[in-house]
Amino acid sequence: MRKQASVNGSSVGTLARGLDVLELFASASPELSQKEISGALGLPMPTVHRLVALLTERGWLERDQASRRLRLGLQSARLVPALLAGMRLPELARPHLSRLAVDVHETVNLATLEGAEIVYLVSESGDRLLTPQVSVGMRLPAHCTALGKCLLAQLPNELARTALGEEPYEKRTDMTLTSWKRLESDLAEIRAHGVAVSEEEYELGLLSIAVPVRWVDGPGSAAINVSLPSGRASESFRLELTERLLATAAEIGGRP
Repeated sequence: MRKQASVNGSSVGTLARGLDVLELFASASPELSQKEISGALGLPMPTVHRLVALLTERGWLERDQASRRLRLGLQSARLVPALLAGMRLPELARPHLSRLAVDVHETVNLATLEGAEIVYLVSESGDRLLTPQVSVGMRLPAHCTALGKCLLAQLPNELARTALGEEPYEKRTDMTLTSWKRLESDLAEIRAHGVAVSEEEYELGLLSIAVPVRWVDGPGSAAINVSLPSGRASESFRLELTERLLATAAEIGGRP
């Protein structure tokens, strides 16, 4: 168990300076050197060094091994589920997802990323008898689901790889991408086209299409999807689903 720091002027001052450092990555640049942090905040280099060492140790910052520049670490991403809950994204998204489920007759889901897993926040059922069963709070592996790959693609490669953990990743079917090398190229395609597809990567006979939801004027911190049996996923229906998902995601994100 970590020791609790006493709440005194020194600890509060250190906390304030640490928060100032983190805020710089939102207001100044996604990558910064220690010298740039020192200049922007007017802090001595030894102080910056101590702050950066602590923030890196706790996972709030990480250092690029090649450039030695700093960027936000995975610990920041772990706050996203709490942030979304606080901003009531599930409640705001639900009517849009419900309308889409009625229109396409398939179940529509909203999820976010926690480490190597996705967590379902909303699931609105269509009227099909044969449909994947999903419950709010359910967790699935990110590397082999459309929602997971869609969310991983919104992260820099280094953070995505760190989130997934050690290779090889769990093999669910013969189609599952179990190495970072194979998954990395898939994520690049998702970033380029804005759509993620998982076809029998999680379960045989199951197809899923997912798109990111832009939230809080930032990168995709949530995603929506439709999963259905491959037998119902004709080429024309896939195109229709993709268009409807993109339109729904834009509505949730408040974009025209």
